[in-house]
Amino acid sequence: MIASLLMWFMAAVVFVVSYIYWKSEHSSFARTIDLIPGPPKIPFVGTIQELKGKTDLLKIFQEEWVEKYGRIYRVWLGLKPMVLISSAKYIEKILSTSTHINKAEAVNNFFGPWLGNGILIARGEAWKKARRLLTPTFHFNILNTYTDVYNRNADILAQQWNKIFKTSNACETDVMPFLKRCTLDIICETAMGVGVNAQMDHDSKYIKAVEGVTDAISERFFTVWNFLPNWMYFQISSAGRECKENLSIIHDFTKKVVRDRKLEMSQEESAEEVVDDDSFGMKKKRSFLDLLLTAAKEDADLSDTQIRNEVDTFMFAGHDTTSMTITMFLYCMATHPNYQKLVQEELEDVFGDGEQGCTMNDAAQLKYMECCIKETLRLFPPVPNFARQMSEDTQLGDYKIPAGTTVTLQLVAHHRNQEFFPDPHTFNPDRFHVDQSAGRHPYAFIPFSAGPRNCVGQKFAMLEMKVILASLLRKFNFDYNADRKPVQMVNKLVLKPAGGMHLIITPKSAVKLSRSG
Repeated sequence: MIASLLMWFMAAVVFVVSYIYWKSEHSSFARTIDLIPGPPKIPFVGTIQELKGKTDLLKIFQEEWVEKYGRIYRVWLGLKPMVLISSAKYIEKILSTSTHINKAEAVNNFFGPWLGNGILIARGEAWKKARRLLTPTFHFNILNTYTDVYNRNADILAQQWNKIFKTSNACETDVMPFLKRCTLDIICETAMGVGVNAQMDHDSKYIKAVEGVTDAISERFFTVWNFLPNWMYFQISSAGRECKENLSIIHDFTKKVVRDRKLEMSQEESAEEVVDDDSFGMKKKRSFLDLLLTAAKEDADLSDTQIRNEVDTFMFAGHDTTSMTITMFLYCMATHPNYQKLVQEELEDVFGDGEQGCTMNDAAQLKYMECCIKETLRLFPPVPNFARQMSEDTQLGDYKIPAGTTVTLQLVAHHRNQEFFPDPHTFNPDRFHVDQSAGRHPYAFIPFSAGPRNCVGQKFAMLEMKVILASLLRKFNFDYNADRKPVQMVNKLVLKPAGGMHLIITPKSAVKLSRSG
């Protein structure tokens, strides 16, 4: 009897699942999506079987399948379709309007437990309010106050490297962890007004928690946990339980910082008053958090939770992307010594033999360095994908994209489009000279996204990168061991070199001594 009931139950389950699949497959939504070219799919699994046994997913999605199916193609993740595009005219149609302003549901699902309703994943009116609130915090006058923080942390990084050279004039080392800790110290001080001393304290729980959460999110995407709700992921998966613990560490840290700074500000005569910072023997700058707390006095709807969300968002978006761009810039300099020499000559023109820090006015003069940074961002965009959810049916070329579809913008493939960048795989910063970039499609190069939802912190990031690089390239030369295998990039939310970035670093003082000898 029990066996018979179990058989009937299983048969019913199979029937219901089969009906749901049949209904889905024969819907106008699925038929419309399948008019777009793409890899073959199988029932329930979709196109994931095409990735079985393959590890270089970045190459598959942004090179092989673009070449095979074109600059618009579709994939199925189980029963969920995704349309991938790398065409300037299609990207402009999506990004230039406020119609498709919302990030994909998967972005909210993955990042929501960490960033709440912060500007990165906020939707509709919540995003518009956050954008209005945050834009003034990146004003020219405010950015100018951060250059001391950039310079000081760049000096600490240089001191770290100089310790390596006590017994050698040159040393090969993985620069990635050094640069990541440097930018993390910068973002903590500018975002929250506190120092975590990441460059000196490698055992910080907060730092390890941030790294743990970013790794967990990137690793979740192509596993079964991608298809299940957060509560199940956090309860059943060992990786999910560890991620939840790390989120508690991050949120507790940020909550405490917000609470303590709010108390400090209430004890000051006004929000504009500065206080002594005994840690550095200098006046404390107004952090991103200070500006939000000041704004909260005039906006009763700006809660401590929302402030925490924005600070956490700034922390996530503002350190790994910057450190990876600096990493790849130094790699490009190391593998193209002729361009490195030109950048260093420009630095000599601006700074002479002086060791003074880089100011905002100095940074504005570093035109050739900026061309090299842009070319680095073209070849190695730190955020290799942007995902949007279509708010209404949209025609892209010959294909209709139904409302509700997730559309992913593939920046690696897009930035290497020969139509706009001849010989696209070659590092050539001259592409960004004014005479060569004039007339180029405005959406051909979008490392910070574009349109209404472009990166609000891009000026902050560009200034930070210029100041750090000005410091490093005035003190060191960078080379790459030709015997090493070519660098392979992987998508870990942020585009990173697999296995680190091992560069040969030589203090310029050692080069001068060898020449004089």
